[in-house]
Amino acid sequence: MLSTESGEVNCITMFKSCLRYPFHLKVLWLVILLGCDSNLPHTNEEDQKGQTALVPQHKFAGTKTCVSCHTKEYQDWQGSHHDKAMQVADSRTILADFDSAKFLSNGVLSIFYQKDNKYFVQTTGRDGQPHEYQIIYTFGIHPLQQYIVAFPKGAYQCLQTAWDTEKKKWFDLQPDLDIAPNEWLHWTGNAMKWNTACADCHSTDLRKNFDVGSETYHTTFEEINVGCESCHGPADKHVTFYETNAKGTPPPLYMHNNMRPKELVQKCARCHSRRAQTTSFFDYKGHFLDHYDPSLIITPTYEPDGQILDEDYVYGSFVQSKMYQNGITCRDCHNVHSLKLKKTGNALCLNCHEPGYNTPSHHFHKINTEASQCINCHMTGKLYMGNDFRRDHSFRVPRPDQSVEYGTPNACNGCHKDKTPNWAADVIVSHFGETREDHFSDHLLAGYHENLERLHELISNKTYPEIARATAMYYYASRISPAEVKKIEKFLNDPDVLVKNETIRAFSQLGLGNYLPQIKPLLEDPVRLIRLSALEYVNKYEPNTQRTSIYQAAEQEYMTFMDMSADHTSGQQRKAQYLEAKGDVTGAIRAYRKAIEIDNHYNQARMNLALLLYKEGNTSEAEALYLKVIEQEPHVSYPHYMLGLLYHETGKNEKAIEYLRQACSRTPAILRAHYNYALILQQNKQYDKSIKAINEALLTFVDNEELLYIRLVAELNSKQLQEAYNTCLLLVELAPANPNYQQTLQEIKRNLESN
Repeated sequence: MLSTESGEVNCITMFKSCLRYPFHLKVLWLVILLGCDSNLPHTNEEDQKGQTALVPQHKFAGTKTCVSCHTKEYQDWQGSHHDKAMQVADSRTILADFDSAKFLSNGVLSIFYQKDNKYFVQTTGRDGQPHEYQIIYTFGIHPLQQYIVAFPKGAYQCLQTAWDTEKKKWFDLQPDLDIAPNEWLHWTGNAMKWNTACADCHSTDLRKNFDVGSETYHTTFEEINVGCESCHGPADKHVTFYETNAKGTPPPLYMHNNMRPKELVQKCARCHSRRAQTTSFFDYKGHFLDHYDPSLIITPTYEPDGQILDEDYVYGSFVQSKMYQNGITCRDCHNVHSLKLKKTGNALCLNCHEPGYNTPSHHFHKINTEASQCINCHMTGKLYMGNDFRRDHSFRVPRPDQSVEYGTPNACNGCHKDKTPNWAADVIVSHFGETREDHFSDHLLAGYHENLERLHELISNKTYPEIARATAMYYYASRISPAEVKKIEKFLNDPDVLVKNETIRAFSQLGLGNYLPQIKPLLEDPVRLIRLSALEYVNKYEPNTQRTSIYQAAEQEYMTFMDMSADHTSGQQRKAQYLEAKGDVTGAIRAYRKAIEIDNHYNQARMNLALLLYKEGNTSEAEALYLKVIEQEPHVSYPHYMLGLLYHETGKNEKAIEYLRQACSRTPAILRAHYNYALILQQNKQYDKSIKAINEALLTFVDNEELLYIRLVAELNSKQLQEAYNTCLLLVELAPANPNYQQTLQEIKRNLESN
């Protein structure tokens, strides 16, 4: 007979690897800025293995040197968003009202004024009290301008109150949030720190230069704004070549006219993407993925189908599109120097598309109206930063049928707000027929809603966008069991870097240390992002590995990555995991605590710290940490689940049942939460409740073998033989090669016949 003896003996230990993927997702990688003395000496501190130096040993010549030869480009650039990305605050650059203007939001009063030809704000500081701060820099020009003040230890902070340059008024960037002074999102916190969140993309040759020991910034830039060399790379040799009338081939620039389409996009992606930086500074060598780890198209940054939700800065959307796959780039639509569109309205789209698309027979709206504009159907948008409307660059066909099935937004109902998605779906069918063209989002949405087969289909189809395939791997790995892992082994050799990278992370998340022979060689992969993920895996499962030259080179890159992000919550989280893998429990605990100190709402670190403390025997603090997470995020399932496991293993049975029950009613759905809840009910001989809980879980995890197995156990133990027979039939159908199911089915059948 079947039994539950093979159930989850040490649930907390088994769940440990699941915590390595974030469940508490925030705006971790904003864009910020900072200022210091320019023209400071800069040296390339890194030997980047496996990369071709396009501009070795070059120095910056300065934007002014470009004017004599590139007058038209310079004139286009002047006054652009790049030109005005950041400026010293003075009467020429400040656009806002500093004539003793007052602004009140969420109980915080800010007063803007001038004194001695300088600009100041009086507002609530880190201690919750009003203080005077001098405005040092301006940030941006349209449709808003932000202002930056200096803080101790070389830090610069962006005010939460910004100036609306269209409506000519002050406004709150987060009007719907009542942010406490000690929170990460407060303007004095890390989320609004220029050095870490904005600076890398608003100045030329930005170097954060964070000193871990003193927790001090020595941030520098070559030019305060986004100058010519910010995109084209250091140009001193280029300039010298022409000034001296040298013969031969001129030295190459980082960005040039002969780049292939996808090469151009990945170079623009450096700033126009939601990403984490992995190197101490960008040195104009190698690929985008040698310096950055881009966000996948996961919630809550994106809608479940990949449409924009939070800010993505274009790249993550654009690489989903057919335009990108077919060689269209940023410069096909935008003047790359002025940043303006090359044409307005549908005329821009008709540069490539047939004129028939600009007729009522296609868009079914009156010509020359807002409704007839291509962008309003194929580039819907959202407001960010309070007043900045940005369009989705995935260029997708409206899919109200997906809205009906999955609740995703669609362009039709974006305008026809008085209509339902069913109405919009019917209209599409009436105009274009029943069949929709194949799109990766069909698989991604089904997979997001627990259809693992569709996720696997998406991962396996190399015609789909790389970022979509990698995202499918992210979701797939979080939902399969270790027994199913062979289905993704082959993707360790996938030609798409993001897919390969996510596969390495999947093996780590699943707690599978037996893939060292396949992953160790990736320590010398040509792409740094792969090397970093491989190093994390090797450290986790073979922390005392032989320190070969290959390993040492990868580890040095990883140490640089950790030091670069040590001022950020995620950096301390990463450091803690590294130290924990190395056996330095004290150091790991210290790093987890530092992550929470930086951001009191960074509950991924709090969860990992709780698990580590539990392993060290400190159950009381572990319990308190889980309860704190629940207090801050009561809707999230993971802390309830982990606390339920803790109570079960410490003998607090009633509390264990209650918290596991709560975990099953929260999001995201966790298979193991439902499994363990049903199991603990059976251990308490509450078989009917267990069966009910399993049946509810099966609505989400359809035909899951593990759930059906323990339902069979409960039905047998409660003498529900006919129900047990039906369940066992289903198990035989799902796993016909399992002899135990066949044997049990025959035994149940004999018992039914004898009765």
